[in-house]
Amino acid sequence: MSRASRITFTVSCLITAATVVGVHYVQEMERETLHQGPIKDAKRVEEKRLRNLDGATPSDPTKERKRYFNMSEHEEQKELRKKYEMMQPLSGEVVTKGGEVVKGSKK
Repeated sequence: MSRASRITFTVSCLITAATVVGVHYVQEMERETLHQGPIKDAKRVEEKRLRNLDGATPSDPTKERKRYFNMSEHEEQKELRKKYEMMQPLSGEVVTKGGEVVKGSKK
């Protein structure tokens, strides 16, 4: 073999070996990172649970406002349903355009 071919072969082997070692190193780092994910999640959930047990309120006031709005909207819808049921009781039947009566489930 000529000197140039030996050098090319050696450099190719070194690059291949470095690539294999690098890939194994990256895989090990990814495996460790994936392993830390559930641990961090469990820790975060436990901290949140303890914070809620201590009576702490959520730090985001927009979430509280949205929750309050949703609860008030729900109550308003329940009152409207009662009002309309008193005016016209719900039978659970659906009358189609052709006059066919279809039984529905009552909620």
